[in-house]
Amino acid sequence: MKITIKEVLLNIGKNASKTSESVKLDTNKVCKKITSMYQDIDPETIFILKDSKNATYYMQQAYEMKPLFIITDAHPSKLKHFELNIPIVYVDDFPKVANNLVKLFYNPAIKGMKFIAVTGTNGKTTTSHMIGNLLTQLGEKVAIIGTMGVYDCYYHKLNFNHTTQTTPMYFEMAEIINYFYNKNYDYIVYEATSIALDQRRTDFIQNDLAVFTNFSPEHLEYHGSISNYLNAKLRLDDLSLSNLVNLDTKSYHSIVKDQFHFSSHPSAYYHYHMENDLINIVINQKQYTVKPRFQGGHNYINLAASIFALHKLNFDIQKIVEAAMVIESPLHRFQIIKINNYVIILDFAHTSLAIKESINNALKYSESIERNLNVMVTGIGLRGLDKVERTISNVPDGINKLMLAAEQVGYVEPKTIINMMVKHLPSSYKVNDVLKGVSRKEGIKELLYATDKEKEIILLTGINEPQNYKGKKYEHDDEQYIKTLL
Repeated sequence: MKITIKEVLLNIGKNASKTSESVKLDTNKVCKKITSMYQDIDPETIFILKDSKNATYYMQQAYEMKPLFIITDAHPSKLKHFELNIPIVYVDDFPKVANNLVKLFYNPAIKGMKFIAVTGTNGKTTTSHMIGNLLTQLGEKVAIIGTMGVYDCYYHKLNFNHTTQTTPMYFEMAEIINYFYNKNYDYIVYEATSIALDQRRTDFIQNDLAVFTNFSPEHLEYHGSISNYLNAKLRLDDLSLSNLVNLDTKSYHSIVKDQFHFSSHPSAYYHYHMENDLINIVINQKQYTVKPRFQGGHNYINLAASIFALHKLNFDIQKIVEAAMVIESPLHRFQIIKINNYVIILDFAHTSLAIKESINNALKYSESIERNLNVMVTGIGLRGLDKVERTISNVPDGINKLMLAAEQVGYVEPKTIINMMVKHLPSSYKVNDVLKGVSRKEGIKELLYATDKEKEIILLTGINEPQNYKGKKYEHDDEQYIKTLL
C-alpha cells in the first residue's frame, strides 16, 4: 500500500514532540513502507528507530541508505548531526505511534486474519507449534511465529528478516501478517513474550484466543521485579477476545472469566492426567485418550493445553483428538535421536522450571528403557548470574553423570558462570565428580566421551542454536556437531 507523507504525519499527530527544521519534508511524496530494519530501507521507505544504546549506530546505517525521513523517540542530542541532511520526526510515545502506523499501512491484513497468542514462562514454543499443527490437520491454513522462526502451512521454515528472536517488532510482525493474508491464510499462531508485551509490540492485534501456560521467575534482568514480569504477561488478556488459563498457576487467576480453563485437578472443566505414554483428556467429565507420537510429560501438558484451546474455539473434539495422535513435537523439544548407538534427548529447556521438568521426564524415560541418565545443564551468561543460581539449585537428584557448561555467555567469562554453578550445586552431587565445560561444544564433547552408550543415555538441555560470545555469533547445532564428533 502506498501512503503519502502527509497521511503519515497526520497519523502521528500530537505524539510528535519535535521535527528537525533544516530539511523540509515534501508531504506529497508517497512512501511504500515503514521499517525498523535499516537493511530494508530504500528511497521510498520511512525508517522508524526505537531508542536504545545502539540508536546512534543504527541511525548511521539508516542514514547511508537514504530513507524518506526518520521517526524516533531517541533524544535529539544523539542524532543532531544527522539532521542537516535528513528529516527527523521525534515522538513521545513510540509504541503508540508504531501501532497506529502499523494499522495505517496494514489494517486490511490485520483485520482479515485470526490470531492465537501463547504466553507463559515455559512451553510457548511447543504449545504454539502444537496448536498450529493441530489446526493444519483440521484443514485450516495456519502460520506459526516464534522462537524457532516463521513456519507456513506446510511446516516449512520461511526466511523472514526480523530483529528479535521470538516476537517480531511492530512492522516486522505486520509484514509477516500481510504476507500470509495475501496467501489467504486463516490463522496465525504466535508466541507473545513478556518483553514484547511490555513494549506493546503487538497491541495492534486483537487475538481470538490467548493461552497462558504457566508462570515462574524469569527475565528479571529486564523487568526488574516479579510483579512487573507478571503484569507484562497479563497485558495479553486485554488484547484478546477470550483466554485459556492454566488454573494450576495461581498468578493467572485474576484474568479467569469463565469455567473453560484447564488444570491437572479433576474439578476443572478441562483437565488431564498422564499414564505412561498416554494422556487422558477430560472435558466436562467426558474422557478422551490420546497416545502421542512423542515422549515427555511436559510435552503432554502442552498438547493437552493445545487440545483445550481448539475446543474452546469450537472445533470438534473428536477430530482434535484424532489429529493429536498424528502430529509430532517441535524440533528439539524433548526430541529423541539415535546416533551411532547413542541415545540422546535434545531439549530446548533453558529456564529453571523447564530444566527441572525436562530432567524429571528424562529420568522416567531412562528408567523405562533400563538405562542411566547423563545430563548437561548450562548456565546462560546473557540472562544474568541470578538465573544461573536458580537453575542449578533446582537440579533434581538421580542424574548419573552431570555436565555443567557455560553457553550464550555474551561478555561474561565462562569460568565465572561455571564457578557460580558449582557454588550452588545441590549437596547430593559431589563437586569432584561433576564434569565441567567452558562452552556448549566442550560440554557436549566431554559428556559424549564420558557416556557408556550401552548403559547410559544423554539429555542435552539449554539453547541449541548459534552461540553468542563477546558480541559475535558462532553457528551451532547439537545434532550436526555430535555427528561430526562421532
